[in-house]
Amino acid sequence: MSRRPIDRPVRVATDLSASVFEDLDINLFDLYADAAARGVGLIQDRTFRGCRLQGPAILLVASGVSFDDVNFGDSRNDIRNLVLRPEGALALGTVPLRDCTFEGCEFYNVGFTGDEAFLSLILSIGKPQA
Repeated sequence: MSRRPIDRPVRVATDLSASVFEDLDINLFDLYADAAARGVGLIQDRTFRGCRLQGPAILLVASGVSFDDVNFGDSRNDIRNLVLRPEGALALGTVPLRDCTFEGCEFYNVGFTGDEAFLSLILSIGKPQA
């Protein structure tokens, strides 16, 4: 059963160190800054269910990240608008994710990058429409 579209009132996450977030609204930079303040340079080992995740941000998707029944955001009918490819070995300025699960979530003002396998997967989700 799908959790989307999310039409509940805004519920801002207050405990950004939690391992499970359910039915909350989360600013991705705040989540990353909280992890960095605790000495962790990425968002790791977290589960998000029915959450609205807000940018502006570019998520660097690493190993162990899964997306189930998510809305990646307003792509203007072309998923390529949400994808960025690093031209070098690094993707500086991104919010790295590892071992996270997203179920029934919606992303707002968020772009995505990662290794070639991830980029191919997300690009296969939607083809440009004429």
